[in-house]
Amino acid sequence: MQKIGFYITLAVISLFPLFFLPVTSDFYDFNKFIFLSVATIVLTILWGVSLVIEKQVKVTRSPLGLPLLFIAASWIASTVLRSPNKLDSFINPGETGTVIVLCLFVFIATNFFKNKKEILTAVYSLMASIGVLSLITIFWGTGLAAKIIPASPNLEFLRSVIWAPTGSLITTILAIAGILPLIIVILIKDRSSRTKSLILSAFLLINITAITVGSYRLFNPPTGAAKPVFLSIGSSWSIALESLKTSPLLGTGPGTFTEDFTRFKPNSENSKPSWNLRFNTGFNQYLNILTTVGILGLVSYAFLVLRTFYITSKAFKLPNSSIALAAGISALFIFATQLVLPGNLTTIGISFFLLTLCLAALKQLGTSMVHDSNIDIVASSSTGNHSTILAWIILALILIVSVPSSVVIYKVYLAEVLYHKALVYASQDNGKATYDTLLRAITTNPYRDTYRLAYSQTNFLLANSIASNQNLKDEDRNTVTQLIQRAIQEAKNAVALNPNKVANAENLGNIYRNLLNFAQGADSWTIAAYQQAIVLDPLNPSLRITLGSVYYTLKNYDDAIRILQTATDLKPDFANAHYNLSLAYSQKGDYPKAVTEMQTVTQLVDSSSADFTKAQEELAALKKKVGETTPPATPSASQLTKPEQLPTPKITPPIKLEEATPSATP
Repeated sequence: MQKIGFYITLAVISLFPLFFLPVTSDFYDFNKFIFLSVATIVLTILWGVSLVIEKQVKVTRSPLGLPLLFIAASWIASTVLRSPNKLDSFINPGETGTVIVLCLFVFIATNFFKNKKEILTAVYSLMASIGVLSLITIFWGTGLAAKIIPASPNLEFLRSVIWAPTGSLITTILAIAGILPLIIVILIKDRSSRTKSLILSAFLLINITAITVGSYRLFNPPTGAAKPVFLSIGSSWSIALESLKTSPLLGTGPGTFTEDFTRFKPNSENSKPSWNLRFNTGFNQYLNILTTVGILGLVSYAFLVLRTFYITSKAFKLPNSSIALAAGISALFIFATQLVLPGNLTTIGISFFLLTLCLAALKQLGTSMVHDSNIDIVASSSTGNHSTILAWIILALILIVSVPSSVVIYKVYLAEVLYHKALVYASQDNGKATYDTLLRAITTNPYRDTYRLAYSQTNFLLANSIASNQNLKDEDRNTVTQLIQRAIQEAKNAVALNPNKVANAENLGNIYRNLLNFAQGADSWTIAAYQQAIVLDPLNPSLRITLGSVYYTLKNYDDAIRILQTATDLKPDFANAHYNLSLAYSQKGDYPKAVTEMQTVTQLVDSSSADFTKAQEELAALKKKVGETTPPATPSASQLTKPEQLPTPKITPPIKLEEATPSATP
């Protein structure tokens, strides 16, 4: 049992940084999380069985036990009490499920290291894994991979010079950098073998080269790729403070930072080039934890960092403690990088692996900090054997938790595989296969709002496709009506599953908006949906423009002007907001104000662009209406968008929207 557990632990530590599978919508972090979860469940069961076989309960006690317990408890409490979609918080990579699995891994895996040789094997396996990651980064960064890998739709993601098994170059660079202290400390402290020193020096050189190549590609990306954009510390701090007003101790719930960003971001974000982005993490790991898990989560995480510093400082004073010292320093280095960058699944996982190796090394040194403790209840029998009641109780509890957890993991993973297949079918314009596969994904995991949102859009696109045919039959009309009903219902289900996500409310508004000529009462439902989206993202000028265009389409120019004026106030340099406001003023007959807004448009757009030409033409027409003249401009294409109604399927007679939308249920 011990050997099996050790080799599973070794496999996790070695493969985790490199592991990915192109069979889910997220090739990288999601598959790493599932891999880690399954391995940890197996390790836990093996540990429980070994307790029964050994007829005693031995656990490794260490200074990290209490902070790990506090971290797991705070994340679970925040999820149960604060997260709007609790299953998402458990299964999303890097959130509650990841935290629980990693804490459990540290506790369980430490028990499977029985000697120094096994610890050294794990350390060098982790180094080798990062070494392979470095070689991949160098090979891909030089552009050689794109020349070798065949051009195929299934392999296209591998042809990018910025591809990495971690999912992103910034994650790869941080993972490689996190291992540098481990190599350097061992290289300095352990000079027992010249061959070992040469190998470590080679690892060090390869890693530094990979960081250099990766950094170059990161900040000088190829055509079509964007440089990384991070949320500023000021905005992140402001969002954290606002979130604490809702729940200071537990935050808003793990995995909810995007919702916090849209609700609480300062207006200064609208003046930045990234104003239209929705960030999913804060400036650094600690502000992200403070925002989503609250004060309890931040204190627990800081407790872990302080305890790591404590055991590392103790290891510094111990003889023959190079492994424990090196692992502790590397873990602290990763914690330090989280002060200036947000955390990610790969580096967080590596930091916990390093803590596992540090504790295992200290236990082998026989220190009082980390030691095995027998907490068993032993009853002697007449035959001299022992009946370990506590061991059987622990094994039973492990099975009670592990079996249902395994079933949930299987269903979650199967649903993700189906969702990925549906996306592939959609890219191939295979509507029926997309529809059927999404339905299977929802049936397998009905609690994922992402699936509901995609399914609602698929239903509407299919309805629009059928309705565009000439000479519709009654059967076709019924099919379109049913698809529209399902589109609305699934959009409402997505909102019900996560009412704080603005994308869900926006999707519902978009579907209603497309039905303005198709369903009775669509106008009021459209306005209500966009108003809810604005509540969730109050400083987003684009949502105001969309709502203003709805009022414009309904010829309610007063409300259109009111909403569009707010959009220009939120972002004064947004040309499209001024353009739509000018059109609304023009339709109302207030030509002087329409001229003023169109003049603002001409000042904001590039004078050499088609938009400038378009604005000049319309400005000239407006000035004529108020008695002024201006030279005509040369006609050309434009990207300025008028507040026009989107193409919608037209079915006669129109359905009643209230009858088509049963109440939403998760």
